Amino acid sequence: MEYTRRRLLTTVGGLASVGVAGCLDRVAGTRNDRIAWRRETEGTIGALAFADGTLAVLTMWRALGFDTTGSERWRALLDDPDDTVCLDAGLAVGSDGDGDPLVYVAGCGSTRAFGAPEGTTVWETPDVSTFAPITAADGAVYVPSGSLTALDGADGSVRWTALEDEDGVTAAGVGDETVVVGSDDGTVYALATADGSERWRTDLGDHRTQIPTVADGVAYVATSVPEDDRGQLVALDAADGRERWRVDTGQALADSRLVLAGETVLLGTASGSLHAHRRDGGDQRWRFDADDWLVTQPAVGPDGETAYVGSNDGNCYAVSLDSGERRWSVPVGYSSVPPVVHENHVFVGSHDGVFALSR
Repeated sequence: MEYTRRRLLTTVGGLASVGVAGCLDRVAGTRNDRIAWRRETEGTIGALAFADGTLAVLTMWRALGFDTTGSERWRALLDDPDDTVCLDAGLAVGSDGDGDPLVYVAGCGSTRAFGAPEGTTVWETPDVSTFAPITAADGAVYVPSGSLTALDGADGSVRWTALEDEDGVTAAGVGDETVVVGSDDGTVYALATADGSERWRTDLGDHRTQIPTVADGVAYVATSVPEDDRGQLVALDAADGRERWRVDTGQALADSRLVLAGETVLLGTASGSLHAHRRDGGDQRWRFDADDWLVTQPAVGPDGETAYVGSNDGNCYAVSLDSGERRWSVPVGYSSVPPVVHENHVFVGSHDGVFALSR
C-alpha cells in the first residue's frame, strides 16, 4: 500500500484510538518548556509554510495565517466543511512582481494566491487544482494534477502544461532552468522552465518516484516500493538524466521532498526512519529510528546542525546532523506534514493543532 497523505489521514483515523490516542491525551495535558504556543485549526493540517513573518497553515477547508506569537492574522474559507474534502497539501510561498510575499494554495478546483501579511486574494486560476504538494520557484508555481501546469506566480496566468499523458506526476524540483518531476511508473522527467519542453527522461524501474530536489547540477530522487516496504535514493545528472549513484533506503514517504544540508541528503520515510547520506556518493552517514512507522520530511535549522521531524508516534524530534543522535523530543500528537523552522522556533502541524517549539 502506498502511504500517500490522503491515505494516511483515512488510515490513521482508525489507528488513533489504538496507538495515537494516548499520545494525544498526553499532549492535551502536557506542560513542556519547549512549547511556546499551540493553536487549534478546526481541521486536519495538510501543510505549513513560512512567508515574511507569516506562518501559513493549510487545513482541509481553510488557509490561515499566524504571526510568530501565535496570533491569527487572517483566515480564508476555501470550501464548505460539509462538502467533500478537497484540500490536502497544495501550499507554497513566493512573491509577486514587486517582491511582495504571496501564499499559494491549490485545491477545491482552482489555484489561488493570497497576500501573506493580510490574506487578501491576489488572483485565482480555475480548473488548475491538485491534492498533491505544489512548488513555487523563480516566479512560477508548478501544479501537478495528472499533468504538470506552470502558472505565473504574479498573476496566475497559465505559462504551459506538459506531461498530460503520463502517470501520477509528482511535484517539481527546480534548478538551472530545468523542472524535474517523478511519476508513479518510475520515470523521472526533466522539462525546460521556459516552455515545458522535454529535455530528458530516465526510467528508474519498478519504483514509484517522489518529489525530486535539484541542486548543483544534480537531481536527487527518492523512490518507494510500498509492497515490500523498501526504496532507493538516486542521484541523476540534471543536464542529461544520467545516473550517478543509487543506494537502498527505507520506503520514501509519499509526497515528500529530499532535503539537502551541506554535503548531506536527508530522507524521511514511511518505514519510520530518517536517513542521512553523502551527496557525493550516496554512502549512509547515519540513520535515526523513531518509535513508529512514519517520519516526516525533515526541516533543517538555520545553524545547519539540527534536523527536525514529526512522526506517527506522536513526537517531534530534534536530531543531530553530525551524528544522528536524538537531541530532544516533544509530544505534539500524530504528524505527517514537514515542520517549518524560523529563527528560534520549529512550527509543527499535527492532528492536535499547530505547535511552536523552542529550538
